[in-house]
Amino acid sequence: MAFDVKRKQGESFDGMFRRFQRRVQQGGLIKEIRRRKVRDDIPNKNLVKFKKVRGMKIATKRAWLIKTGKATEQDFRRKRRR
Repeated sequence: MAFDVKRKQGESFDGMFRRFQRRVQQGGLIKEIRRRKVRDDIPNKNLVKFKKVRGMKIATKRAWLIKTGKATEQDFRRKRRR
């Protein structure tokens, strides 16, 4: 998107800059840039699978520790920060 703003005769730079800013906002360029800045990248399939397998391993180990009595449910709860 190109925003062509030419300075009118007798117009100050600030006035021209305000017109330019208004056109940019109305054109949606600022929203688009902000949206792209925070967009998460799509992870690849192998990374997703690896994370799922890792979570399953942690869950089974946690269940085993609770079942054998070496840990309680309270040990795995996150503590709140104050």
